Amino acid sequence: VQLVTDPNMRINVRVEPAGTTGLLVGSLTGDITLEQVPLDANVQPGDVVLTSGLGGNYVPNLLVGQVTGVRKLEFELFQSASVQPVVDFNRLNIVLVITNFQPIDYAPLIPTPIPPQ
Repeated sequence: VQLVTDPNMRINVRVEPAGTTGLLVGSLTGDITLEQVPLDANVQPGDVVLTSGLGGNYVPNLLVGQVTGVRKLEFELFQSASVQPVVDFNRLNIVLVITNFQPIDYAPLIPTPIPPQ
């Protein structure tokens, strides 16, 4: 079992409600970062991060975490974001590996964007 916080881990993810994709990367400190997000993508703190299903390693729509901060520099090609995992890995003692997973619809959990006033 490899955790999303593992520095060697790379997971293709989707950010909702924007619908943009990116790459989730672990670190030695246990933090996870969303990278390779297009500069023009509307990613905000509070957005939900789900597996995208791209690459075939993970089924789509597994809840991974929530965006806590966005780093956007105009001279960069991509923006990045800090992500808070949905699991506290420091308190994780037992895991269950499911081999015949049937995904469910997480759409009701995705916040509806508030139109600008």
